[in-house]
Amino acid sequence: MVQIIMYVSLVLILALFLVQSVLLRRRTSQVNELLKQLQELDKQAGLGRLLTGIAHDLNTPLGALGCAMHTRGKALDKLRTILAAEGGADSDPAGVQKVLKALDDTRGVVGESMDRTLEMIDHLRKAGRGEPEGPVVLPAHDVMDRVLLLLNHHLKNGVTVVNELDPDVLVKVQPGGLGRVFANLLTNAIDAMEGKGNIHIRSCREAENICISISDSGPGLPTNDINSLFCSGWTTKECEKGSGLGLFISREIVEGFGGEITAANGPDGGAEMTVILPVSSGENQ
Repeated sequence: MVQIIMYVSLVLILALFLVQSVLLRRRTSQVNELLKQLQELDKQAGLGRLLTGIAHDLNTPLGALGCAMHTRGKALDKLRTILAAEGGADSDPAGVQKVLKALDDTRGVVGESMDRTLEMIDHLRKAGRGEPEGPVVLPAHDVMDRVLLLLNHHLKNGVTVVNELDPDVLVKVQPGGLGRVFANLLTNAIDAMEGKGNIHIRSCREAENICISISDSGPGLPTNDINSLFCSGWTTKECEKGSGLGLFISREIVEGFGGEITAANGPDGGAEMTVILPVSSGENQ
């Protein structure tokens, strides 16, 4: 009798073990399926962030190019009107000179816009092949000048820029990346001032670092949200005007150069963003 009870108990234990094993395999399969779904969602979210970032960064050169082409179109229409008038170009020499100046002024913007766009495309192509673009030594002042040229259509209608960035200080960066940072910070300043006000660009040397500050005469930063400024998706702009990625991308770029970026309100009001980068010896390796 005792043996029968032992056998029955053993059978029950084995049956229970088999049932638990089947349930465990089933749950393991479910967990693995969930993990696959989460990985797929993460890939899709990463792709979404990548595409949003690309669109965000291309907005600056393409916006400048669009504005320059609009200006050129108006200039050419004006030139056609002058040439069609009685006397042709001799009837309005001042008008002809004005048209030529407008066309000449846009030439640099068109060239820089195309260069920036091609740089971004080349950067993406190299990144896709696993060939990251190496940094080069150059004056930060040169990068800032290129960005200011691209943003000229935003600046000329009421924004005054004072650029006191030291032209002799060299940094070792990826030029397109640093240009994206400067473009993001300047665009935020312009938007905060609603297109009218003053922007001051300064630099100072602190030990082995250069601090590049961009301050504006806008309303300043919300003090309760300063720690959240660099989080992905954070923005005070309307949906159609901002993606909330500019400062997030900028911080990642600057940290990749071995630097940091800080945000504060200036002593006279307005926001002050500071990019801190290691000063280079001036040698490309």
